[in-house]
Amino acid sequence: MTYVIGVDTGGTFTDTVVVDESGSRVTGKAETTPDDPTTGIVDSLTDATRELDRDLAGMLGDADVLFHGTTLTTNTVLERTGSDVGLLTTQGHRDALHVGRTTTRTTGLSEYEMQHYASQSKPDPIVPKQRIRELDERIDYKGAEIVEFDDEQAREAVRDLAADVDSLAVNLLWSFENPSHEQRVAEIVEEEAPDTPTYLSHEVTARLGEYERGATTAVNAYTAPVLEAYVDDLVDELGAAGLDAPIYLMKSTGGAMPLGDASTEAVATIMSGPTGGVIGSQFLGDEIGTENLICTDVGGTSFDVGLVIDGEIQTRPTTSVHQYTLYQLSVDVDSIGSGGGSVAWIDDGGALRVGPDSAGADPGPACYGLGGERPTVTDADLLLGYISPEYFLGGRRDLDVDAAEAAMREHVADPLDMSVEEAAAGVFEIVNGAMADLLRQMTIERGHDPREFSVLAYGGAGPLHASFYADELDAESVVVPLGDTASVFSAFGIASSDLNWVEEVSNPGVAPFDPDDLVGTFDDLEATIRESLDEQGVDDADVSVSREVDLRYQGQVHQVSVDVPTGDLAESDLEALLERWESKYESLYGSGSTYADADVELVNQRVLASASTTDPSLAPGDVDERADADRQDAQVGTRDVYWPEPSTFVETDIYDGERIAPDMEIAGPAIVQLPDTTVTIRPHQRADVDDYRNIVITEA
Repeated sequence: MTYVIGVDTGGTFTDTVVVDESGSRVTGKAETTPDDPTTGIVDSLTDATRELDRDLAGMLGDADVLFHGTTLTTNTVLERTGSDVGLLTTQGHRDALHVGRTTTRTTGLSEYEMQHYASQSKPDPIVPKQRIRELDERIDYKGAEIVEFDDEQAREAVRDLAADVDSLAVNLLWSFENPSHEQRVAEIVEEEAPDTPTYLSHEVTARLGEYERGATTAVNAYTAPVLEAYVDDLVDELGAAGLDAPIYLMKSTGGAMPLGDASTEAVATIMSGPTGGVIGSQFLGDEIGTENLICTDVGGTSFDVGLVIDGEIQTRPTTSVHQYTLYQLSVDVDSIGSGGGSVAWIDDGGALRVGPDSAGADPGPACYGLGGERPTVTDADLLLGYISPEYFLGGRRDLDVDAAEAAMREHVADPLDMSVEEAAAGVFEIVNGAMADLLRQMTIERGHDPREFSVLAYGGAGPLHASFYADELDAESVVVPLGDTASVFSAFGIASSDLNWVEEVSNPGVAPFDPDDLVGTFDDLEATIRESLDEQGVDDADVSVSREVDLRYQGQVHQVSVDVPTGDLAESDLEALLERWESKYESLYGSGSTYADADVELVNQRVLASASTTDPSLAPGDVDERADADRQDAQVGTRDVYWPEPSTFVETDIYDGERIAPDMEIAGPAIVQLPDTTVTIRPHQRADVDDYRNIVITEA
């Protein structure tokens, strides 16, 4: 028996999914260990062996491949724990990274933070000014050299910086049109400071936009040494535990990369955490025949939302972290600070707020009994009866109801002169409302009708809250995926991911476009990818390739991406391309938003390639056959649960999620308890269990 393993390191828990050849799955969960993430990974893998008749070494020894998603690089930027970076840039442009854009002050901020604009500032610089050197050189927008490169000055700057930094970033004007000057800098570094890792902007991201290209290159240089050291530790730890299979890292693009690319593509792992769930959603949607999905992940610290439309994962050409906008293609996921660990608090105006601060894994919610003193969403869920204090994590941790009650009383109920139950209900309503608002932004405000979508609910707290936030949008249904896999669904998505490669370049121009120029640029990008595939031993026959462009009306700032057919292009193909782009533009910004007389500008061309390693499979009807044995005994009792409809506690049927089986129907109100999550079915709803043990919630 061989296995595909997915491991997802989150802010609170590290999750594991192990899928065998038949499609059967086992899961593992352990607390994340921020000081040494590899410890949490080994603990989670060990936990997964509970349901296998194997020890850890045996399971790892039979693994075909291990996919890993990590928040390490994201946290490195957020917590400012990266390497000391030096930056070399064109004369006169030393301050570009510090000046940023007019939107830099508000990039990535929450709605609450946006309301307090005067108190906001630009991000702390990744590279302080004292570690920036200007070079005498200049390339123009056509790629022509207009100021000759000064070798001696560059050599002196490299010697000066290399003595005090861990890595170097190089961002010279128009380097993507003519990289010769950046390449010369790399040669000088090799001669003067050969042990200093150096990252060239035209290699990191060959796109128009000096600030974003520079920020992306600097962040890559800032995080790469940290990621590389982590990868070395990971290989050592898992190798010692018995793993001999290849390890791949998740990227924000929605695919994975070999560990050998960790240094050169560190920035590609930033904000990659939420992508696993979206990949898993696409995979599951394909299996069950559902093409339109709102993918919702409620973890310990955040609420993440992505979309699958017509079976395709939605992406965007940039991502943001710590107020920096990065040129990194990413799965289009928006997040807010609303998770199980989100802290409830009273603002200066006396209003109840929830998040974005989180209790995290340490000390965690008050009910964990680990020293947390502030009330969280998990504490509210417990006080309202949604969570059983004896069955949290399958009974592996007892929750302290008294501690949750004391925290809620001190910090919310008493200051607002209300009962503890009213305070908990207020926290519950606020967090559900915030989640519903994000769903509206991702659907209605982008021209999508949520009534045509199913909401996929996963993460530790997603299945508990989904019946509430999805109901506010009249979504078609709520799907809690794959029974007891729901809380570790991101790890399942990671396990089902493909390898992928992205090459892109800015090629500015105004329609009508030259088809030969477009095709020639695409062919060059694809040749670069093919060369990389050949080096990694990937068979061309296993690779699928697609092409796309970013277009905008001339003078606009933001672009809209649209697919381009492979192969040669005729004039008619380009006319059809513009028609598709206008249609997509209107779907995003509303009917009548296009302007036929305006010039359309080409900004970027992009080639994407993917290759499957080992696909996990799902087998309808025989996934977790053990459920059939206890089919009639799934209902295990009742308890009082607070439901907003009558705004009071109601005696509610409780079901053991490990005993539910295909074709079961559950009438609301009801609670389905799984080892790592809880599913709520409201009084006006019903749930049906399909062949894969997905729990599908609809109106009764």
